[in-house]
Amino acid sequence: MLIRKILMAATPLWLAAFFSSCTMVETRPVKQMAYAEAAMQGAVLANAETNQDASAVYQLARDNLARARSYYRLKDFRECRRLAVSARRLAEEAEWKALRGKSGSNEEDSMGK
Repeated sequence: MLIRKILMAATPLWLAAFFSSCTMVETRPVKQMAYAEAAMQGAVLANAETNQDASAVYQLARDNLARARSYYRLKDFRECRRLAVSARRLAEEAEWKALRGKSGSNEEDSMGK
């Protein structure tokens, strides 16, 4: 009887501990943030911020990365991961557009006829 009473009293504590640990299922998106930072650095080195074709995409990437950092500080790792991946893709696109604009050739011309 005593053991049963102890178990009945401890059950809510065990359940509370179990469910509170389940909220930390999302891991920190360290890699995604690092990849986004590296892609932004590549876009900056390609002068995407001053390139006419790439500047709009670069601004979107910069905004997404800033929002990802904010969500990281708030520990909303799911939204942070989503925004970091989006920022990386946009930064890579901006870098590509900036480098393509520097080459002086159009994509159609370089494809071969």
